[in-house]
Amino acid sequence: MQVIKGVPTPLEIVVGEIAKGYANALARLCECLRLKKEYAGDLELASVADTVMKALAEERPVEAGPVRVEVRKKILGRSLRAFLRGQEVDPDELLSKISQARSRAAWLQSDCSDSAILEPVYATNDRDAIEYAVRHLDELSKVCGGASLQLEGLDMPQYVKEGIRRGVERFLAGR
Repeated sequence: MQVIKGVPTPLEIVVGEIAKGYANALARLCECLRLKKEYAGDLELASVADTVMKALAEERPVEAGPVRVEVRKKILGRSLRAFLRGQEVDPDELLSKISQARSRAAWLQSDCSDSAILEPVYATNDRDAIEYAVRHLDELSKVCGGASLQLEGLDMPQYVKEGIRRGVERFLAGR
């Protein structure tokens, strides 16, 4: 096979595509980790939303996650007091915050699912590159904190290791 100067070989093209896929997947992964940390309060509130909403509808006390609902009996019925992270809020305001938290949680679950994060790697159509990403997503997430990947000794073709290495370098250079 004749190599023309300045024209990449098919192997170089594949390595470049794997690198691009990994760099983009790492960018998504790190952004999702940042968003999950930033919106942790909303995720916690969304996780107890059903319990809190049921308690408010039934006018019964509840303590769930960051929410506490108190019921006080009065002569003409009951009075509800709601607390969110220790601050008293109007029950209608609490319902509004729960709605916002649920929307944000659903958005994060969709945009930050494993398949959404790994979509750029799937686009490489390289079985070994995809398999590594799927099996080592936790290890890849450590790159967001500055850790390096250990690819030595792994049973995969050298071109895949090179593509992953270049992808990590490209991601770190773009930060």
